[in-house]
Amino acid sequence: MSHEIEQRLAALRPADLPPALQARLAVPPVAPGKIRWLWAATVPLAAAAVFLLMPAVQHPVPLPGHPAHVAQPSDFHVYLPIKQTSTLVGVEDLAVIDTEPAHPIRLVRATWLDDVTYAGDDGHSTIHHRAPRAQIIPITLQAD
Repeated sequence: MSHEIEQRLAALRPADLPPALQARLAVPPVAPGKIRWLWAATVPLAAAAVFLLMPAVQHPVPLPGHPAHVAQPSDFHVYLPIKQTSTLVGVEDLAVIDTEPAHPIRLVRATWLDDVTYAGDDGHSTIHHRAPRAQIIPITLQAD
């Protein structure tokens, strides 16, 4: 009986492939380096994987002898400005606008350095903040 099955199997020939599949197989394969968009997909996919795995990461548990610090009302302070100075550090001519011939306008950019000191409501803490600030100043000119 097994001899008969072997003869039948030996007589079998594979069926012809469908024409659409034959056409797809006849096309030459894509040359290496042609699929460049695939590399652009790796970064978002890696970020998504990290985002999805973050909940699985175990966070450190505080030791029983060291209680976690809980913010108390005394930890919060209100700071109010007590001293403020503005120092002019630069002036630059930008343009002259001649919209009305009798009254041209000169635009000047002034750069200031604002220096503010804040005092906390606890009576001894202070914060010092210094930041540059730009200001455009229009100056009306007299036409003679």
